[in-house]
Amino acid sequence: MLSERLTAIISELEREVAEVQQANCPELVGELERLRVVAWAKVICPSTPQPSQQGASTPDRFLTVSEVEGRFSVTRKWLYRNKKRMPHSQPSRKKLLFPEQALTKWFTSRKMT
Repeated sequence: MLSERLTAIISELEREVAEVQQANCPELVGELERLRVVAWAKVICPSTPQPSQQGASTPDRFLTVSEVEGRFSVTRKWLYRNKKRMPHSQPSRKKLLFPEQALTKWFTSRKMT
């Protein structure tokens, strides 16, 4: 059973989703999918230390294709062509997400070799 706080957050989210403009729905769905992946990760790996247990470390967030393009100066085409070699999650056929910390390490290791 969900806590009262989570129930209130979900109710508020439902109200806000009803107000979202259709043009923003794809981005909204992507963010909701990202949150779903994070929640499932907690279900699958419950022993993973929480941010408060990790000290100064922050939880990994997922980057979209556009964010990766800008941050690492690569093209969308290059990302899709090389995704199998990179840390990534593809929750749907049209959505590709990259864990920020793992991807940063991956790009860093490529520059050293």
